[in-house]
Amino acid sequence: MKLFVKAAQFAALGISLSLGAVGTASADTFPKGPVRFIVPFNAGGGTDVVARVVAEEMSKNLGQPVLVDNRPGAQGIAGTKIGAMSTPDGQTITFVLQATLALNPNLYKATNYDPVKDFAPISQLSAAPYLIVVNPNLGVKDIKSLVAKAKEAPGKINYASGAAAAHLASLLFQKTVGAKMTHIPYSGSGQALTDLLAGRVGVMLSSPVSVLSHIKSGALVPLAVTGAERIPSLPDVPTVAELGYPDFDVSGWYGVAAPAGTDPAVVARLNEAVAKALAQDSVRKSLMKAGVEAKGSIPQEFKALIDTEIKRWTALIKEEGIPAE
Repeated sequence: MKLFVKAAQFAALGISLSLGAVGTASADTFPKGPVRFIVPFNAGGGTDVVARVVAEEMSKNLGQPVLVDNRPGAQGIAGTKIGAMSTPDGQTITFVLQATLALNPNLYKATNYDPVKDFAPISQLSAAPYLIVVNPNLGVKDIKSLVAKAKEAPGKINYASGAAAAHLASLLFQKTVGAKMTHIPYSGSGQALTDLLAGRVGVMLSSPVSVLSHIKSGALVPLAVTGAERIPSLPDVPTVAELGYPDFDVSGWYGVAAPAGTDPAVVARLNEAVAKALAQDSVRKSLMKAGVEAKGSIPQEFKALIDTEIKRWTALIKEEGIPAE
């Protein structure tokens, strides 16, 4: 190594060391107090339940309370914006999901945050595939017969959805299998399920937990799982990929992110707390009861998932010509 270094190089080195020292210090003293966990939806809903289960365990790992702060409004836009604009010190984190990061920017003109530039991904929290279920009166018992029936009379079969994510997943399924059904929108999944059970619509993509009891009673027929793997509660129901569509893999997901600019060392500390929380059997069981499977990741993996999801759903929304509201 050369003994002589230009003054400018020394200066650059000094800046680098200085920044490194600041980063280490902030990570060493984090958290300085209670961590605020913004959930951009109402208390008592599925997102809130998952957030509170994870927050309770994170509190133990961080040595400070992780306090859920419900900030509902505008399809999750209001709370997500608050999280994005918070001080990037790790003391405020945000519950993020497929809808708020990958869908809202394309579906709602009111979206006033950038899902990539405004956040530092911490970790994925869960994955939740859909079940494709039908009313028995439709007369189909598998994906092959559903596709055949839909192709025979394009648009004759009605499908229900109570949320944008399920609607888009249904559109992607139709595009994949080359069939066309008619969308019947509802203001919530509960109303959509009610009409499915009554036979007023024939098909629905639903969370497994919402329809499991109806499947066991025979009121609904499960055709396929939309994710990459079969689900433990219905081990005999195949995935769409197994049925001849190998590229089809659609699951909803939850995660947690910090404001952009948060010290990577602090992000790593938060990621560690999430990982330890998701490793607990009690947490995994609680999330399963809430209808999702615990699934963590490192920040880089979660960022890759977000980027992939944004590209996938942006392309589909544009291709289908769905206008922003």
